[in-house]
Amino acid sequence: MKKIVLMLSLGVLVAGSAMAQQAPQKEKKHRTEIRDGKDRKQRKSPEERAALRTEKMSKELGLNKSQTKKLEALNLKQAREMEAKHANYKHGDRRDKNQREEMQASREKWNNELKDILSKKQYAQYEEKRQEMRAHRKDRNHEGFKNRGERHQEQRSK
Repeated sequence: MKKIVLMLSLGVLVAGSAMAQQAPQKEKKHRTEIRDGKDRKQRKSPEERAALRTEKMSKELGLNKSQTKKLEALNLKQAREMEAKHANYKHGDRRDKNQREEMQASREKWNNELKDILSKKQYAQYEEKRQEMRAHRKDRNHEGFKNRGERHQEQRSK
C-alpha cells in the first residue's frame, strides 16, 4: 500500500513538473529592443531626431536664436543623410571599411560646420561635454564587462 501511494505521488510530481514546463511563457523582448518603454524599432523621423538634438545642444551651450536655426538645419541635413545610409544598410550585414570611412567623413563634415556656427567658447564647451560622455560610456562598458565576469565566476563556483 505504501508503495502504491509513493508511486502515485511520484507520478503526480513528474506530471506536474512536465505541465509546468509546457505552459506557454510570456513573450520576452530582448533588452535592446526596448528603450524608454517603447519598442526600439519605432525609429523617430529625421525631423524629430534633428529637433531633439538641436534642443538639447541649444540648452547645454546657451545658443542664440540665429545659432539655433543654423544648428537645426545642419542637424536635419545630417539626420536625413544618416536615414538614407541606414535605408541602404541591411539588418545583419557588417559594415565594411568603405562605409565606416563614409560615416567618419560625414561626422567630420558635420563637426566642421558646427565650428562655424558656434563661438570658440561654445565649441570648447561642446568638446568638453563630448569627452565627458565618452569617458562615462567607457567606464560604464568596463563596469558591465567586469560585472559579467563576476557573475560568471559566481555561477561556476556553485
